[in-house]
Amino acid sequence: KEKAIAGGNMFLLTHNQNPKYLSYALSTHHAKLQKQKYAKEGAIVSISTNGLKKIKIPLPPLEIQKQISETLDVLRELVRELVRELETELKLRKKQYRYYLNKLISDVIEKGWGEYRTLGEIIETQKGFSFDNKKYSKTGLPIIKVLNVQNGQINTNELVFFNPEDYQRDLNKFILRKGEVCITTDGASSGKIAINNHDSNFYISASVCKLNAKKEIIPKYLYYSLLSKEKEIHKLIQGTAVMHLYPEDLKKLKIPLPPLEIQEQIANVLDRLRELCEDLEKEMPKEIELSKQRYKYYKELLIIGKR
Repeated sequence: KEKAIAGGNMFLLTHNQNPKYLSYALSTHHAKLQKQKYAKEGAIVSISTNGLKKIKIPLPPLEIQKQISETLDVLRELVRELVRELETELKLRKKQYRYYLNKLISDVIEKGWGEYRTLGEIIETQKGFSFDNKKYSKTGLPIIKVLNVQNGQINTNELVFFNPEDYQRDLNKFILRKGEVCITTDGASSGKIAINNHDSNFYISASVCKLNAKKEIIPKYLYYSLLSKEKEIHKLIQGTAVMHLYPEDLKKLKIPLPPLEIQEQIANVLDRLRELCEDLEKEMPKEIELSKQRYKYYKELLIIGKR
């Protein structure tokens, strides 16, 4: 067995009980309530040796302690195994999605479904508006900044808002509507792409550029095409201290363009694969938390004996 050194904020317990059982017993809710009761308040909450000695735990015979510990070891390992399985499944789904993203877009040329077109031929770009950050508010109309463009989506967790009465001009051209595509153009996160899958509209800031699809291309296909070209887009970024992606450079990028019907089919397949990834990502925390709660329930039941 390896030796370890205990720090100043730790206790070494000398005992003749099953060490794993003691560890489990002292981590029950019942024991935690007692720790809180005997803890000393201060800059750092702590418990003294005398306080620790007052904590009462059920103490069955050593053989029973061993059985309980082994059962809880198995239950705890089941939680870890579930986490590993879910993480592996998510990686596989993302890998599958990325494979078909690249394959379906490249098939347009390889299978003769279409031809290369520059973005400048099939989209119009609209740089965002320079909102005054001193006029940001907690209510009003939502603004998208670089930090809101994450993982191909619009993240609404850190939105800022503005009051339209603070700006005496028409801001409609800066609206990102549902189904429309945008890309970040300034800073270290330049070149990130997102599509608005929300039911609400957003206003784009100066560091975000809206990509307005012309009649030759549907926005969803544009979105997936750009995701498949992320490496090429990154090469277009200029600057050292401050990075920039200039819309005029982006317009020179070429993407495969099939007929609208095939664009729709490709987008639908990729939508489904992306949704499978997103669904699992949303469910993972719930599944893991449920498994942890089951483990805690049985720990309390086996040690304290109460449901």
